[in-house]
Amino acid sequence: MEDIKIDCNIFTLGTKIVKFNLPIEFIDSINKAYDENSKELESWNDQLAGKIKEEKLVDEILTVGMRNTFLSLFEHYLTLVLNPYEWKPVLDQAWINEMKSGEYNPVHYHTSKTSEIGLSSVLMLKRPDWYGVEASKEQVPANGWLEFTGGDQSPLSRSQVRVDAQVGEFYVFPYTLLHGVYPFNSTDEVRRTLSYNCDLIRQTDRQST
Repeated sequence: MEDIKIDCNIFTLGTKIVKFNLPIEFIDSINKAYDENSKELESWNDQLAGKIKEEKLVDEILTVGMRNTFLSLFEHYLTLVLNPYEWKPVLDQAWINEMKSGEYNPVHYHTSKTSEIGLSSVLMLKRPDWYGVEASKEQVPANGWLEFTGGDQSPLSRSQVRVDAQVGEFYVFPYTLLHGVYPFNSTDEVRRTLSYNCDLIRQTDRQST
């Protein structure tokens, strides 16, 4: 065994999820803008999969600085998992889900009217201190958790990832990745998230040079 050299590089196939941690000042600024303008914002329920009463389009309350921050994060995702020179990220639409007790987001994926390829995201803005009583198996919590589903069911692969997203965590992943959020109970506090779609446009001109 002493003569065997072990190469510890790990090659991973399939979809990549990247988690960024954003500063609380940035989170506070979005929450403040939403709290001050939510009543006037356009309802976005008809465009979304969620079983959530309050889903609002928030493009108009995001400042140029906020938009640039999100765009830079999508660009950073590309540098981590893809060839950044092959794709141009273009911000699409952003919305906020204000999830209350008993509401949930069924498993779904994102689409765009302008591109079949793009990046989805979830930013945790606010969450309850407690997601309530688990119906069973308290040692394996699910209430209020975000779940990603993909891959296959083979014994040596991982097909589901469930996360207890914390305020400031920003998850970026492809449009085609299935994801959803489980309902919670026993609290009047809300679970507030922002999702931003980002289309990816192939850089054909750059490829040909």
